[in-house]
Order: sequence, then C-alpha cells, then structure tokens
Amino acid sequence: MTSVSPSSKKIIHTLSAAAGAVGAAPIPFADSALILPIQMTMIIKLYKLNGKKLTSGAKKGLLTALTASTIGKGLVGNLFKFFPGIGTVSGGILNASVAVALTEMIGFSIAHALEHDEIDNVSDLLGIVGKAGRLIKR
Repeated sequence: MTSVSPSSKKIIHTLSAAAGAVGAAPIPFADSALILPIQMTMIIKLYKLNGKKLTSGAKKGLLTALTASTIGKGLVGNLFKFFPGIGTVSGGILNASVAVALTEMIGFSIAHALEHDEIDNVSDLLGIVGKAGRLIKR
C-alpha cells in the first residue's frame, strides 16, 4: 500500500467502507449509482486536503471514468443478485468486496499523486483513475 498522510487514510478508509456497505445492497445495479457519489466525494475531499480544487470540467471527466470502472467491475456481482437467496448474498459479498477494493485503490493512488505533486492536469487525474481501475481484475 502506498504511504499517504494519516488524514488521507482516514478519508479513504471511511468512504471505502461506505462504498462497501452500498455494494452489499441486495438490489441489482442499485449500488453503482450510489458508489459513484461516494468515490467523487472521496476525491474532492482528498483534493481539498491537499489545498487543490477540481474544476467542473475535471469533475465531469472524472465521473465518466469512474462510471465505466465502477459499473464494469460490479457487473458479475449484480448479475448474481437476480437470483434470490444465495445469489443475493454472494452477489452482495462480491460487490461489497469490489467496491471497497476499487475505492481504496483509487483513493490511495490519487492521495499519493496529490501528496507528491504528480497531478498537474485533468489528464493526469484521469490516467491515475484508469490505472487504479485496471489494477482490480475483473
């Protein structure tokens, strides 16, 4: 795990836990719509913590990148949720695990880049989000 400040860790862990709780919801595909704002909030808080601000254009691009990553990674778990009982439980566990791992990976990657001045523009940010998403295998 990348070394980041204790304040960054607190933000990342708190919002990753929230994403995991949402991922465990038994309703298929309902979690994706709720995980995205959690991830956006985490990124905005990390930016504020480091004295930086996201432009509205950057937020739109980031939302697009997060949408593709979050929906794609949670697809299998959401398909399981269509089967009552064991499918709902296993789909919830799978999605919760993926939501936590993906949110943590994105959070730590961005926090490290912000703390080491590795983000100069929106392309840098989107590249970090894309790379973090690819690290979590489907």
